[in-house]
Amino acid sequence: MEENSVNTTNITLELEKLLLQVQEIERVGDHTKHAINISWMMMATSLVFIMQAGFTMVEVGSVRIKNTKSILVKNLLDACVGSVMFFLYGWAFSFGKGNAFVGYSGFVLQSGFNRDGSEDVDPYQYALWTFQYTFCATASTIVSGAVAERTQLFAYLVYTFFLVTIIYPPVAHWAWTEEGWASAFNPDPLFGVGALDFAGVVVVHVVGGTCALIGCTLVGPRQGRFVKNSKIVKQNAVFQVLGTLILWFGWYGFNCGSTQGLGENLSNAAAKIGVATTISAATSGTTTILLNFFLDRRFDPGTVCNGILAGLVSITGACAVVEPYAAFIIGIIGAHVYYFSSKLLVALKIDDVVDASPVHLFCGVWGAIATGLFCEPGTFMDSYNGATNADKGVGYGLFYDGEKGGKLLAANLVFLIAVLGYVSAIAIPMFFVLKMLRLLRINNIHENKGQDRVMHGGTAYENPTANQNGSSPGNSIKGN
Repeated sequence: MEENSVNTTNITLELEKLLLQVQEIERVGDHTKHAINISWMMMATSLVFIMQAGFTMVEVGSVRIKNTKSILVKNLLDACVGSVMFFLYGWAFSFGKGNAFVGYSGFVLQSGFNRDGSEDVDPYQYALWTFQYTFCATASTIVSGAVAERTQLFAYLVYTFFLVTIIYPPVAHWAWTEEGWASAFNPDPLFGVGALDFAGVVVVHVVGGTCALIGCTLVGPRQGRFVKNSKIVKQNAVFQVLGTLILWFGWYGFNCGSTQGLGENLSNAAAKIGVATTISAATSGTTTILLNFFLDRRFDPGTVCNGILAGLVSITGACAVVEPYAAFIIGIIGAHVYYFSSKLLVALKIDDVVDASPVHLFCGVWGAIATGLFCEPGTFMDSYNGATNADKGVGYGLFYDGEKGGKLLAANLVFLIAVLGYVSAIAIPMFFVLKMLRLLRINNIHENKGQDRVMHGGTAYENPTANQNGSSPGNSIKGN
């Protein structure tokens, strides 16, 4: 009897030791998983942030030499001002606990920074803040290229403040939080599924592209842009191509990184997202060069660069929920959307220096629609396993299930229209007031001299061929 009691005690002790070991393994496993997710987020953040360099190169390559420093300063300020505003207000309005339309906790990363209300900040939250900041800064950068070479620095600071503070954050809240009225993560989502915008085709690109179109329309074209027999020659095709390749590189962080971790099925989703991103970009670039040759009888590298970017934008919202064949189709159509919308702006005499609105707005609209058409249910469940209704099989594109797919397409269209209306309701009065106060556009004298000489202490390059009034091959309307 005594011996049985001793044996039972020993077994109990061994079981307790085993239980402790299992708990320790689980703790280490959770810690490792957490560390991997944070590392993944920071790597993706680095890729998205390097896109600022890509945008800078594309914009510098698209303007004349006399405005090079102006572009450099504005892109540096995009990163700096975007960070400050997102720290003070942007995060709280975007991802803080709030209502269906806006967040209102977590200002300056203090009270309410953790969405669960806990006081101890989860380090993952810091990684998420940094990642989301780069998205916000990207939306702001889209505008600067469209209105380049004739916009005042003060106007730039004003529209950047508005975009980073009150335009972008509420839209992000609508799409990516549990409270957001359009979010797929809402317990009671729009039309039973919510709008799907995985990596920000509407939140980032349509928002930035809408502001870009409004801005370049109200500021007016550059001098000589639509004058007969005159041509504004872009500074450097090498910069454009290099910038585009940097953007393509960074886009893998933009799209794949939007899994925001590698747990569950997310690592599988990230791999498939990389495939979709690559196929759409490459297909769109190839289609654009064919359109350029057959319709314009030339192979223009700038046009091809924008074709690649058009494919990247077009797949951004759908990258996690479509099959590779769909990415191929989305890229082909994205190229046509870019090419003909660019021609439309020229016909309307709207001077978008880098074609920001055809690439980001028009292709962004197509990307939102494409998600509602091509969303594949199994891929949706892998990528949206945190969504309330992911296990109900509601992620159907119209081409997979007419009734269920119609709900997803309808949700995306409602979200898209709401964003277009909201952004326009703020951006149009903002740019119009700046124009009426003569704070939007530089004067003709400064435009002729170039903003570098007037505002930034001289030209960016030593140019021995420049004459005393500052004109040079790179500064004239027809110069190269």
